Amino acid sequence: MIDTWMNLIHSCAPSSQSGIPAVILVGTHVDKIPESYRHEVCEKYFREIRMYLKDKPTRFHLVDEDFAIDNTVVDSKLVDLRKKILEVASQQLYWGEEVPARWILLERELMKLRDSGIKVIHRTLLEAFNRAEDVQIPTEELDLFLKFQNDIGTILYFSIEVLKDKIVLVPQWMIDAVKSLITAEMFVLRKAPAVTEKWDMFDKSGKLFPELIENTRVSTSYPIIHFPHCSK
Repeated sequence: MIDTWMNLIHSCAPSSQSGIPAVILVGTHVDKIPESYRHEVCEKYFREIRMYLKDKPTRFHLVDEDFAIDNTVVDSKLVDLRKKILEVASQQLYWGEEVPARWILLERELMKLRDSGIKVIHRTLLEAFNRAEDVQIPTEELDLFLKFQNDIGTILYFSIEVLKDKIVLVPQWMIDAVKSLITAEMFVLRKAPAVTEKWDMFDKSGKLFPELIENTRVSTSYPIIHFPHCSK
């Protein structure tokens, strides 16, 4: 599962050793471990993960500090984690960039749609909202607006030809959909052995095939967006 997530993150990297997007290793539920050997257990897990990734290009995404968090309290570790997130965020390529004030109105409309329960919209709806604003974003600037919103994690937007008309307003919804695929491995392999090879490729590279989505549908009631040519 670590490989799958790290490969998905690495697919967004501008170069193989850029370290962007950054990944912070966080171990939760430390309160479940007896305090007498808590530190040793946490160090063991973090060390195993780093050793596992040491020869993989995805290792460049790991930041230089790990965090073991007690879920029952707000303590200094949680404060340190928040500080680290801010530090890492400030090193990202988009940090400090100025954006046009006219983007704010359309961003608010997207957030209203999201808060109303809408998870995915067609680009034509976005363009209609933009035309209705008193201060509009020029048509040639819309792609830049969407890319920026994607970079800061507000939405998911893919500018490639087969996906550019879909805008995911709730990134967590897409993450949960991917999670449903990852956790359905044994069901799929038992019920559809013909896709075993494709599952192996997905597990190693994060490359997703339509057959896996179709065979996973019957194992979960979670709504999965079917994008055409998703293996590309």
